[in-house]
Amino acid sequence: MVLDALRIVDDTAARIREDAERDGRWEEMSLWIVSDHGHSRVVRHEDLAALIEAAGMRTMSHPWVYNIAPEVAVMVSGNAMAHLYLEIPARTRPATRLGRFGALVEMLIERPSVDLLIAPVDGAATVQARSRGMARIWNDRSGYHYERESGDPLGLGADVAAASMDVAYDATLESDYPDGIVQIVHLATAPRSGEIILSAARDWDFRARYEPIPHVSSHGALHREHMLVPLLVNQRVKRLPRRTVDVMPSALTALGLPVPDGLDGASFL
Repeated sequence: MVLDALRIVDDTAARIREDAERDGRWEEMSLWIVSDHGHSRVVRHEDLAALIEAAGMRTMSHPWVYNIAPEVAVMVSGNAMAHLYLEIPARTRPATRLGRFGALVEMLIERPSVDLLIAPVDGAATVQARSRGMARIWNDRSGYHYERESGDPLGLGADVAAASMDVAYDATLESDYPDGIVQIVHLATAPRSGEIILSAARDWDFRARYEPIPHVSSHGALHREHMLVPLLVNQRVKRLPRRTVDVMPSALTALGLPVPDGLDGASFL
């Protein structure tokens, strides 16, 4: 099935090129092929909502979004990442973010299904792994920072201080978490993020084993297989593309249109 899908893409690109060459447009045309995320196999399943229910906390989760007095909303995306929202009845986020849910963190970090546990704290984020300890990640006027506290959960081998977005990218590119510093700090500090964010261990997802559609692969985690995506272009680029958010400003540049202020990403043309 995967090979059939790739053949469809390949045949489509070939037809576009053939038509453009026939009309004399190919030399001026920009043809890009890109993916929005990677993928990896799944052989083990953790029913995250059921796990938290079994720990004595009432949950709400897709597709059963209605429950009596839920305490934790379990929102799984791509099956390999989850946001947990705490103190559901509150109209504002809890001041201490975790508060009485500290025991939940301790339970989750010990699960073999959890690779990274991320918790937003005062505009920064703590990230921890069961056997690799904890680090703190934040961004300020001087740049991006990765400071090991009780270990090195991203496996970088060193702290990163006052790094630009590109330097932070380069510092993590060869690790298991490409662009992990930048991605984690923006993920954790986004206004819609959960109080607890989980990235699944390799070969695991956060869905029940028995679902209407069998889950044999997943995406959404911060592993290399999920973070690195292809970008095929038929014209030379002026700089190294780094993130999928670079595609939008690059497309605007290729079309001769202005790039709006505040748009994420930078043109690679």
